[in-house]
Amino acid sequence: MSLFRAPSRGVLRAWGFVLAVASVILPALPLGPLFAQPPFPLAVLWAAYGWAAEDESGWRAPLTLTVLGLVHDQLAGGPYGLFVAIYLSAYLIGRIASAAMSAPNLVSLWGGFIATALFTIGVAWLVAPLALGRNVSVAMYAETAVITAILFPLVRPLYMSATGAPRMQPGGRR
Repeated sequence: MSLFRAPSRGVLRAWGFVLAVASVILPALPLGPLFAQPPFPLAVLWAAYGWAAEDESGWRAPLTLTVLGLVHDQLAGGPYGLFVAIYLSAYLIGRIASAAMSAPNLVSLWGGFIATALFTIGVAWLVAPLALGRNVSVAMYAETAVITAILFPLVRPLYMSATGAPRMQPGGRR
């Protein structure tokens, strides 16, 4: 009998969800510069990519991302929909990037996440001026997304299995 055993997949996913919620709430609290974004990563992007890569094809992942986006919009004091658009786009591009880079190794998974994070910067660049006016800068969001991308290998087990998820092929059986 071993005293130390690896946590179950469900426990890791629960901790990942807690971290995603914390990354939305903590920057809004007066906790100092360590919890500001940047440098505090945006774990919701990790969750969106992980759920997309693990083929979360049900309604729970997009609904959860929508709720987290609305909470983030509320706490940030911005218009509703900005972070919803960013999080749902991360989920959608995450489905594409994780399929394109589906080799079960960290470099491939990390590359897919980097592509997803960069894509969300583009979405923020397009959507933020519509929501906040022409003179808005997405530089702070871009810094946060880059920090989040750099840290991805450290938190990947909270959002994805070690080998990536096998995707169902059209006509495949479970």
